[in-house]
Amino acid sequence: MLLKRTIQVWLGNLLLLNRNIVKIFFLLLGIISAQSDISKVGTTAGALLEMPVSARGLALGNSMAGLTADGTVFYWNPALATELTSLSMSVSYIPWLVETQVQHFSIVIPTNYHWVFGASISTWSMDDMKVRTELEQDGTGQYFDAGDMVIALSGARNLTDKFSVGLNIKFLQERIWHSSARSVALDFGTLYKTDLLNGLKIIATLNNYGSSMQLDGRDLDLIHDPDPTGEGNNEQIPSEYSMDIWSLPMNFRFGLATEIVRNNLMTLSIEVDAIHPSNNYESIDLGLELAVKKFVFLRLGYSSLFQIDSIEGISMGVGIIIPTTAGRSFTIDYGYRDYGHLSILNALTINVIW
Repeated sequence: MLLKRTIQVWLGNLLLLNRNIVKIFFLLLGIISAQSDISKVGTTAGALLEMPVSARGLALGNSMAGLTADGTVFYWNPALATELTSLSMSVSYIPWLVETQVQHFSIVIPTNYHWVFGASISTWSMDDMKVRTELEQDGTGQYFDAGDMVIALSGARNLTDKFSVGLNIKFLQERIWHSSARSVALDFGTLYKTDLLNGLKIIATLNNYGSSMQLDGRDLDLIHDPDPTGEGNNEQIPSEYSMDIWSLPMNFRFGLATEIVRNNLMTLSIEVDAIHPSNNYESIDLGLELAVKKFVFLRLGYSSLFQIDSIEGISMGVGIIIPTTAGRSFTIDYGYRDYGHLSILNALTINVIW
């Protein structure tokens, strides 16, 4: 009873914020416009944790935490998964920058007890490269590769008909040749549905709260002569490179999402998110999605708006729903994002709903 009363009081206070939602959001915009001149780029590990895992998310500029849920919903906002009522699966392939690849598979399982569960796996990989040294610049005859992997178990629950929460528990591994680093991280998400502006949603997420990472492995072992100019000393002292400890890219997102046009022909949805990352300047993510007869989807987005030195440009994409028998449907999504002088990204995702 005490827990129930606490939740009721909290929701009552949250309702009082409805009149000030716009003021709060524009206050966040003001904070972003007054960001400091100190860059935090390159101060974290776990880059895979920040890579978009679907063509739809890529096209919408990462603004997916409050829009219609799909099979990748736990990645964007665990709490949003409560909107799914059917078993959903998603498979994505994204040729990433500098000839690397990102793959993602996820499954979402709703239950009859107000709970939604899910699991996912994401990987980043590259082709083998020659091992080169200062003296053997054409290669030593050996090859190395690198790769990252994230495995997540997820859950979400409706606490009321308007408020839901969600959680991801993630295991991360980074590897290069014979060395690797591991970490465990958590994502928290909330979703609150209001009666304003066609059901305006208020979303808040905290991503990648977890342990730091430090590379370890036999590649770091070496033999060292502490006194190369002396005679008679031991020239074969086992030694090891000392590696730095790196934190994860923790990220806080606060956003608003709603349908600004809704009729029998089309639905136009918009989401605007304020982003506070631990490894970069603050910024804004923006996404627009036009659904025509809930059959064809046209998307436009922009990630990292107002971020100093951002190289990301406009995003866009398209999606088509292909209905099948027995109530199943397939959604094929394509996404595009301009990354400036680093080229462009293309992504393909297939969602299956039972």
